[in-house]
Amino acid sequence: MRIQAISVNHGTNEYAELMLRSLLAHHRDHPDLDVSLLCSGDEDLTPFDWATTQGVDVTHTGYPLDVPVTTHGEILRDAVLAKPDTDAYLFVDADVCFTADHTIDTMADELEADDDTFAIQARWLLEDGTEFVGSDAVQTPWIRQSVRPGADQPWSDPVEYQVTIGDRVHPFCTLIRNNPVFRSVVQNVGLSPAMTECVNGGRWWDTLGLLTQVMKTHGQTWRRSKAGVQHFGSVSFSQDWAKEKAARRDALLEHYRNVTTRVRGT
Repeated sequence: MRIQAISVNHGTNEYAELMLRSLLAHHRDHPDLDVSLLCSGDEDLTPFDWATTQGVDVTHTGYPLDVPVTTHGEILRDAVLAKPDTDAYLFVDADVCFTADHTIDTMADELEADDDTFAIQARWLLEDGTEFVGSDAVQTPWIRQSVRPGADQPWSDPVEYQVTIGDRVHPFCTLIRNNPVFRSVVQNVGLSPAMTECVNGGRWWDTLGLLTQVMKTHGQTWRRSKAGVQHFGSVSFSQDWAKEKAARRDALLEHYRNVTTRVRGT
């Protein structure tokens, strides 16, 4: 199976370096794996020169870091449309660390084994190796919204309504089959967050959420892999969270710098 790995780096270079070094260290012999790191903002890319020598494609996304909405889904959509010649896409967050050999191969075997599965999501592992599964509680946030029809027009009075957070396959480390239905959804719907406005039953879906719902209409579902990766989580959204996790990141980064230097000669 030919796999195109795509990771979006929103200004978290050290985490992105750890993700790349751990991925390469645990997938040393994988000629059918292509890796792209897409960096938002206009930061210097020379810290990733070592990765380009390993065949990693490192480019700017063309999107700024300071934006009012989540750009992750837009960037993934652009990348999928620009790189159509693959059997599957691995969406992997920049703050992931691979901790076991052949994680991606395991996910690929699981995807190939079930034609009704469009995506395999890795297990979210915490620092101690246990799995983070999240809460089963239904989340129902309120939305406060105001609209103006043009830049020179006044804002409407704000309205408030409630939505339920919808289910989705999470893009932190997910392998997705590149089939015609998936490509049609990417082209016509996209991978960004979306929301329905209803008096009753309104929904809000995060990145890949609307994709997940459309795939259901085609009898396609997703499931969790037996393989897992360590995921720091939300480090591009909160500087405080990123700092709290920096010590563990730096320890892992020192380890994988030594591993990749020894194995790959970088």
